[in-house]
Amino acid sequence: MLRALAAVLCVVGLAVGSLSDERPTQTPARSGEFWILRSDFHVHAFPGDGSQTPWALREEAVRAGLDVIAITNHNIVATGQLAQRIAAGSDGPIMIGGEEITNPQYHLIAVGLSHLVDANQPAVAAIAAIHAQNAVAIAAHPTPSFKGWDDAAFAIVDGSEVAHPADDGERRKFVESFERARRLNSHVAPIGSSDIHVTPEMGSCRTFVFARERSIAGVLDAIRAGRTVAVDENGTLHGDPDLVTRVREAAPPGRSDQRRTLRRLGVTMTWLGLLGVLLLGTRRFP
Repeated sequence: MLRALAAVLCVVGLAVGSLSDERPTQTPARSGEFWILRSDFHVHAFPGDGSQTPWALREEAVRAGLDVIAITNHNIVATGQLAQRIAAGSDGPIMIGGEEITNPQYHLIAVGLSHLVDANQPAVAAIAAIHAQNAVAIAAHPTPSFKGWDDAAFAIVDGSEVAHPADDGERRKFVESFERARRLNSHVAPIGSSDIHVTPEMGSCRTFVFARERSIAGVLDAIRAGRTVAVDENGTLHGDPDLVTRVREAAPPGRSDQRRTLRRLGVTMTWLGLLGVLLLGTRRFP
C-alpha cells in the first residue's frame, strides 16, 4: 500500500512538473540602433562549482527571461567553452565562455575567454591577460575586504558588479566600489549578476546590455563602451541616466517563469516518490 502511494506521488510530481514547465518565446527590446539584451555574466555550471549543466542552464535562462549568460566557474574555463560551443549557431540565449579568476585578494570575472587566466598574479596583471585574449574583465562583488582592488586595477577594468545578491550593507559597498571605479574610468560598465551556484535565481540581479548586434562580439563591445544598466533584486537601476530612461521606456520583462514554485513542487514530489518506491521496494515485511 505504501509503495503504491509512493508511486502515485512520483507520477503526480512528473505531471505537475511537466504542466508547469513553460518556455516563453521572447524577442529582445530595441532602443534606437541598439538591442537591449538581458544578461547575467556570473553563472556557475557543472562540471565545476555549479549544480546544473550548461544545457540545463540555457533552459533556465529562457525561463528567467535572459538573452545572454556567461559561464564563469572558479579558475576553470573548459565548462564555459563547452557552453559556448553548445549555443553556437542555434536559437536561444547566447552563452559566453568565461572564468571567475579567484585570488585571495580579488575575484575577477572574465567574459569571452579562450584560455585559462592564472589566478596567482595581481589583479592588474590578470586584467591585462584577459584583454590580451580580447575578452572583458569585470570586478566580481568588490568590497573593501578584497585588497587587490586598488586604483590601478579599477582604472583598467571594463565593468564592476554594482548589483549582486547581498544584504543592504554589502549592496552599499558594491555601489561605492562602482563609483570609485567610475571616477577612475568614466567608461566602466555597471554590471548586475546573480553569481548562481545553486541559489539564488539566475537573473535575480541582471545587466541590460545596449548592443549593436545580437552576438558575442556585440555584447563585449557594449561592455567595453560602458553601454549597460544594472538592476538589483529591489529593482534599482544603476547606470547612465539616458540608458536608464531607455530601459524604463522599453520595459524589458524580468523573469518570465511565473510557475517556478509549482515546478519545484513537482520535482520535489517526484524525488520523494522515487525515494519511497526504492526504499519500500527493498524493505522486507514479516
